[in-house]
Amino acid sequence: MNMDIFDNKDSCEVVIVDDDKEFRNFLNSSLSGILITPEKYQGCEGLVLKPDAGDFSKWLRKNKPELNVEVRKADKRLVLKSSDFWLPLVFLAQDVALPFYLNLVTNYVYDRMKGALRGEKGRIHLEAMYEDKQEGVVKKFHFEGDVDGLQKTIKQFDLNKFMDK
Repeated sequence: MNMDIFDNKDSCEVVIVDDDKEFRNFLNSSLSGILITPEKYQGCEGLVLKPDAGDFSKWLRKNKPELNVEVRKADKRLVLKSSDFWLPLVFLAQDVALPFYLNLVTNYVYDRMKGALRGEKGRIHLEAMYEDKQEGVVKKFHFEGDVDGLQKTIKQFDLNKFMDK
């Protein structure tokens, strides 16, 4: 599903995950909240965590202490030099809805942008896996864009949820 509420520079898609074994193992464990997980990345051997993984997990623990946040060990940590926000792949447990997670990301980015130079706007890159209970499938949400595009996405999800009732 591609959302067409964006400019050409933003992208948002939700796809059904074919190989959902790792995510299903997470759901069947006793973990709740968010699992930050390393992934394969082009040109890198082993599994890597995206650059904002550490800062984002610290921010979540500080600002949402009631939310369980686990970080899976990685072989390497990716380092990119830009003003973009490269958030790690996360698995969302059944107690964390995708719109809630996207709002957390928005708040994190706003906090980080407080120290940015005037006019500097980083792009957000993120992926989250979650279970769509209505369809009974695991989906991966992928977003690349700016904060305004992320806000539009959150509103679109809220509108879809409202329309489903």
